[in-house]
Amino acid sequence: MFTLLGGLFLGWGIGANDSANIFGTAVATNSVRFRTAVILIAIFAVVGSVVEGPKLYPGYRFAEEGTITVTMSFVCTFAAALTVLGLTYLGLPVSCSQAAVGGIMGIAILSSGIAGAQWGKLGVWACCWVLNPIGAGVISFAAVKIIGAFLNQYVTRVAMLDSIYKVGMIIFGCYGAYSLGANNVVVSTGPFYQAGFFGDPTLHTSAILAAAVGGGCIAIGALTYSRKVMMTVGQGITALDPFSALVAVLAHSIAMHIFTEFHVPVSSSQAIVGAVAGVGLTKGMRTMNRKTLWTIFSAWLLTPFIAAFIAVAIAYCIRISR
Repeated sequence: MFTLLGGLFLGWGIGANDSANIFGTAVATNSVRFRTAVILIAIFAVVGSVVEGPKLYPGYRFAEEGTITVTMSFVCTFAAALTVLGLTYLGLPVSCSQAAVGGIMGIAILSSGIAGAQWGKLGVWACCWVLNPIGAGVISFAAVKIIGAFLNQYVTRVAMLDSIYKVGMIIFGCYGAYSLGANNVVVSTGPFYQAGFFGDPTLHTSAILAAAVGGGCIAIGALTYSRKVMMTVGQGITALDPFSALVAVLAHSIAMHIFTEFHVPVSSSQAIVGAVAGVGLTKGMRTMNRKTLWTIFSAWLLTPFIAAFIAVAIAYCIRISR
């Protein structure tokens, strides 16, 4: 049970860093209270984890089948969690999925060798990671134009418009939390599932159990340590009004759900940053904080390499090898 702490720690990190981004724009614009936001995130992230999360577990493997042990699972998830914790402390929306894959790739190379690691799958997933924020940005850019035109034509009362924004943020935020749980829970307990910790990996019930445990940790992370990153996303990239915040959350949620259907875990942080950037583009490049964006992009590029390095270092310290 001690070895499972790596996965629990990583699940907590997802909740603290990624899931907070779902309501970051709403909280930053004072449309939704922080306490309400994190409670909704906790509930719907667990629901998404249990309902759709299990279908990502069978494909979450980057080494030869049967070569990853429970101890190795602890090392790769603990390394990813340390990476996430460090960047969360700095207030940066880190990609937990990339940190997790970086950690598991480091262990996969140790267990199966460079030739045995699944580089082809990694390449496909890396392309999805690139497309994720771009797709969210395109969706948000289009949504600003389409939804904005609709509201301007059919909603004329300010009070009604404010009500639509608040209700929409809650609905889309719940959808975003659901998408996060469905897409990201696999990175917390996926290696343990492959190692047989939750039972026979060929049984669907094992994946459900693993997803339920990971979803619970995501909920705890959102409830305990999410405010700092929420403010970075909601205020640090570009100034958002309630309408822009609503569109950003919707675009983020759609992008996350699309990649869930392809069974590829992507970053909630990258989706929301891409969505917020897309909204910013409708107002012009001058409204965007390029320094903040560059800092975030740099953190994304370094994340998998940092996690892989930490995983290999820990493995050597406790003498795990091929």
